[in-house]
Parts: sequence; C-alpha cells; structure tokens
Amino acid sequence: MKIAISIWNGVVSNVFDFADQLLVVDVEDKVEVGRSEFELGQQVIQQRSSLLTKLNVDVLICGGISQSLASMLVASNIEVIPFVTGPVDEVLNAYFSNHLAEPQFLQPGSQVGARKRFCRQRQRRCRHKHRGSRSRNEIT
Repeated sequence: MKIAISIWNGVVSNVFDFADQLLVVDVEDKVEVGRSEFELGQQVIQQRSSLLTKLNVDVLICGGISQSLASMLVASNIEVIPFVTGPVDEVLNAYFSNHLAEPQFLQPGSQVGARKRFCRQRQRRCRHKHRGSRSRNEIT
C-alpha cells in the first residue's frame, strides 16, 4: 500500500492543488517500510493526478483539494482523505490507528462531517468513513 501526503515544513499542506511537496509512504501490514519525497512545483492538476497514478498511490491524505482534482483521483481509484491537518508523523499514526477522524486532525474552518459530505459528492463509499469512530463499549 502507498499513502501520499501533501506536505509543507513537516505538516500536511493546506491545499493539495498548490502544494510544493509530496510524501509517499510505503506500508506493509500497517508498518512503514519506506518514504520518498517528490517536488510538485508548478504542476497543473492533471499532472498531479498522473503522478499519483504512476506512483501507484492508494490513498491521498491532504488539506483542501479542488473538486476537479479529487474527481480525477477518485476516477483513478485513489482514496482521497481531505480536510486533514497536523504534523505528518502524527497524521500517519492516526491513520494507522483509525483515529484520523478526531477533531485535532480536522483542518481549521472545516465542519465536522465535511469528509462524509465530500465522499457523498464523489458518489463513492469511502473506506475511511468509520475511522476514528468508537463503539459504546470503547468510550470511557
């Protein structure tokens, strides 16, 4: 599995469409086995979508993203998890432990439920839909 994260100074960048760097993390059994960084520079959205497809990315974690770019990625079977903020390593740990839906990882200005609405707009069931949710027995 490959997870891509748009980054800026060690944190998730605000908007993937304008991010300068991309971190790609190779994962096996929820364990990181490698990392690579790519310069995005002035790539247009078609180039960004093409790069993620060529890199065989399965999941993109990002801040904001335009509807047109998100649609291209979803059409390429790349799961898009938008409206994320935080330090890269904390975000990755939250993703692996199914806690990415917690409020500290929600981009400022985004409303609770924004990711669910995003998925509905894409007309696709997102696998991350239930990440971070807890059963009644787990709540203390």
